[in-house]
Amino acid sequence: MDFIRGLKDRTVFIVGSRKNAGKTTFLNYAMSRLRGEGTLGALSVGIDGESEDLIFGTPKPQVRAQRGDLFLTSENALKNCDLHYEILDVYPFRTAIGRPVLLRALRPGRVEISGPENNSQLSEILGDMRRRGAGTIFVDGAVDRITQAAEGGRSAFVYVAKVEPENLDSAAAALKLIWAAAGAPLWKAGTRAKEPVFFVEGALTAEKLPGRAEEGGTLVAEDPTKVFLSWGEWQALNNRFRVFFLRKPDLAAFIVNLYNISRPEFEKRLAAPALAGRIVYNPYQLLP
Repeated sequence: MDFIRGLKDRTVFIVGSRKNAGKTTFLNYAMSRLRGEGTLGALSVGIDGESEDLIFGTPKPQVRAQRGDLFLTSENALKNCDLHYEILDVYPFRTAIGRPVLLRALRPGRVEISGPENNSQLSEILGDMRRRGAGTIFVDGAVDRITQAAEGGRSAFVYVAKVEPENLDSAAAALKLIWAAAGAPLWKAGTRAKEPVFFVEGALTAEKLPGRAEEGGTLVAEDPTKVFLSWGEWQALNNRFRVFFLRKPDLAAFIVNLYNISRPEFEKRLAAPALAGRIVYNPYQLLP
């Protein structure tokens, strides 16, 4: 399955199950596949492209730039860029690593990308990148920031998972939850229901669910990226209510990187053929 072409001219959020799951590697892979398909842009919800992890000190893949690409970095990270660039904008809001800087690469090189601190700033920057000519924009997500994927209009997200024997069950459960939530229907404004309707604002957590005295009816949450339930809790919720969402970013694909786990073994844990059909396994080996 080649879904990369379907990402063209969209805002694509790359989110993952854990740190070092392979998000930045996928970013490089996707950008390499879309070269020549218009101007590309990239930024991060956290910090990506640095030579080593700032917390663990482990080596990290750097973000590869080509002439014409747009990137968001920070004042402090400019010294780590080994490419010739043009500064397009310096934003007035500050982050822990300095003010965000929007730049255009003038020749190939490597760059450290970063991002703003809240969704309103993110929307502003995405709009600026569009006005500067970016067609496809990739947002390299950070751990537990999947809710960003609902921002930016015409958005899609790719979920990257690193699966090892020690996290086999939890990784399978996470994919099943995201798959099920992405398949829930949209709530149409003005819908009149004969049954009780419960609206949940913000994160959908176990604490926000209606009490056991309320059984049956409809529950409307903001979007699938704000579901913070376990797979078991999600199943229990759907046994009690019909679940709808106010909006949904498109789920483009699951990228699963298997380590010491066979594909049949992993798919046996999923027990969901339709979901298995949306998985792309270890695509980076296709890189030239």
